[in-house]
Amino acid sequence: MATITQAQVQIYIYTGTFGSIPATPQYTLVKDKLSSETIIGFEVAELIKDYIDVTFTGDYENIEQSAWVHFKITRSFDNDTTDTLTRDVIAFTGYGEFEDGINPKLSNGFLLSNTNIYINNNDIAYLPFYKSNEKDNAFKVEYLKGSSTILTEFVSGSVLELTSDTTNIKADSTGFKADATRKRSSNSKEFKKHSEVPNEATSVKLTLADGTIDTRTIYRIDECKYDPCKISFINKFGVIQDLYFFKRKDDSFESERDDYHKSILSRSTSTTYDLFTHSKKTIDIKATKKFIANTGYVTEDHNEVIKQLMVTEYCWIHKGIDGEQTVVPVMPTSTSFVEKKEVTDKLLNFTVEFEYANNFIQNIR
Repeated sequence: MATITQAQVQIYIYTGTFGSIPATPQYTLVKDKLSSETIIGFEVAELIKDYIDVTFTGDYENIEQSAWVHFKITRSFDNDTTDTLTRDVIAFTGYGEFEDGINPKLSNGFLLSNTNIYINNNDIAYLPFYKSNEKDNAFKVEYLKGSSTILTEFVSGSVLELTSDTTNIKADSTGFKADATRKRSSNSKEFKKHSEVPNEATSVKLTLADGTIDTRTIYRIDECKYDPCKISFINKFGVIQDLYFFKRKDDSFESERDDYHKSILSRSTSTTYDLFTHSKKTIDIKATKKFIANTGYVTEDHNEVIKQLMVTEYCWIHKGIDGEQTVVPVMPTSTSFVEKKEVTDKLLNFTVEFEYANNFIQNIR
């Protein structure tokens, strides 16, 4: 039996219609097999991540948060033969935790961790799913009011199952792994980014094609005292998730500046100076807007949501500007929090600090 000696991986990363592969790869990686190992492994997650641009304008139907990846693998063997393998995957900017072990597989159903979902009663809400007609993916989504179904969504489209792996491409067998979970054809609706939640829904039930059922509870909150703050962020599954902060929100403003002393002497006819001229001049003014927001009383499963919010790379606040809703980029600046337990803390409120992700004074050049 021939033994692999070298492998070359060409990585093509693109967006748009599936199958519109670029003419040239973004990366070409070549490795020789070490004598002490039996496989050739490639680390590709960070390379692919550089080409996934996340764009969110508040329009849930047109979020950019993933990319197609086409791999072309050429393997060389010790009997002077070669072969070529190709694989196609969809990649997200998700992550696994250390305890998940190597190459953890992300969810193929609900793309959020909390089982209790709190929504502002005055808003149109959206939930992220990963839906397909394969046996271990979301097949049917039902929104219920009490025990009565008020809306059912089915998913159709041609889907090919692939394996998820965030770190290695194993080029010594037919198995191939990459930072993604499923492939879809160009006309497939298999990955639906977000689903609009009906106003009367009190729960949502997800049924996998193998019969597995996962139900999440929906709470519509009428906040009468404070103006709820809606934050959208990229969660561990690599998709936009919304989180409401229903209670007190405190805004603040911080500025920094440098200054220097300049001469204001005038020697035209005599030595004097103008009393109305600044001798101490300010330069390089920087100003930042910040705020602290409180979730209000939520359930213990929101410990995980807050963790994901604190480590997110993309985050926005929804704001009303000129009578219209828009999103403004912000950054969570809280660096730590104590996990809350219902058995000891009873009522759980989470407080998070944020900073607007742009300088108050427009300094884009």
